[in-house]
Amino acid sequence: MPSGYIDIKSSDNKGSFKAYFASRPYVSDLPRPPGIVIAQEIFGLSPFLKEMANRYAAHGFAVVVPDLFWRQAEPLTELPDQSEVATQKAFELYKGFDVEKGVDDIAASLRWLRENENVSGKTAVVGYCLGGLLAFKSGCQLDIDASISYYGVGIDKALENKQMIRKPMMLHLAEEDGFVPLETQKILEDEFKESPFVTINKYAGADHGFARTGGPNYDRAAAEISDSRTLALLKKSLV
Repeated sequence: MPSGYIDIKSSDNKGSFKAYFASRPYVSDLPRPPGIVIAQEIFGLSPFLKEMANRYAAHGFAVVVPDLFWRQAEPLTELPDQSEVATQKAFELYKGFDVEKGVDDIAASLRWLRENENVSGKTAVVGYCLGGLLAFKSGCQLDIDASISYYGVGIDKALENKQMIRKPMMLHLAEEDGFVPLETQKILEDEFKESPFVTINKYAGADHGFARTGGPNYDRAAAEISDSRTLALLKKSLV
């Protein structure tokens, strides 16, 4: 299946939503690729997320990036920049977002990957910002093989199902993150210091959004290190 937009049916039969799909071309004598769902930031299905999908596809994964704002906005939410207007719209969508419905839509995206005849059963969720929270909750609530959260906002208030984590999880935290301050980071470190499944990585001098290429807080060194750790975990858990 070529890269491009696909339609995924929601689990609650409320309709279908758009998603960006990227994968290497199917070759019959090669193993079927494992699947990744990338959970969005508040800027929707942005060019950055499609860039990351293409990167992971180049490493042999089949990747879906669902439009998780579809329930409250136009059929495809793409905010290509971080202008004042785009940021205002993004926060409006974020405030009205139903996190549990978001997890349901990630589950539907995982189901689409598993039902695709050219995709293996191994799956993971990678998320940024809002998506970082969704990746964490997916690791608690869904049947996946790994979850990776980049500067997830609100994880400290979503620990009720932490005992359900049974597969590898990685949290990338920025030490200068105003949305995930040091006291919150300390809560997470204390919660998971004995966990055999959760790894926490902190990046000195990095701020919220450090992995977003083209963003105002992009930190190339932190992004490259975190992405290499993410890729290593994905290959270990899914390949």
